[in-house]
Amino acid sequence: MDERFANRPRLRERLFTIADLIDQAVAEGCTAHQAEARAMEQVRQLGNDVLTDWAEKSEQAARGLAQQKDPTLRPYRKKNA
Repeated sequence: MDERFANRPRLRERLFTIADLIDQAVAEGCTAHQAEARAMEQVRQLGNDVLTDWAEKSEQAARGLAQQKDPTLRPYRKKNA
C-alpha cells in the first residue's frame, strides 16, 4: 500500500486516518452503528480527496500535452490592475 500511495500523500493519509478511527472506535467500545457514523464522514472526505487528486493529475497532463503541441504557450496568470 505504501508503494501504491507513495505519490498520493493526501489519499494515503486519509486511509490511515480511517484505520485509526476504526481502532479508536473498537478501543472505546463503540457499537457498530456508532463506528459506522464516525467512518462515513472520513469515507466521504476520502472521496473528495480522490477527486481532487484525479483533477490535479488530469490538469497537469492536459497542461503538458498543450505545451507539447504549442511550446509558446505560457501559464495563465490573472492580470493585476
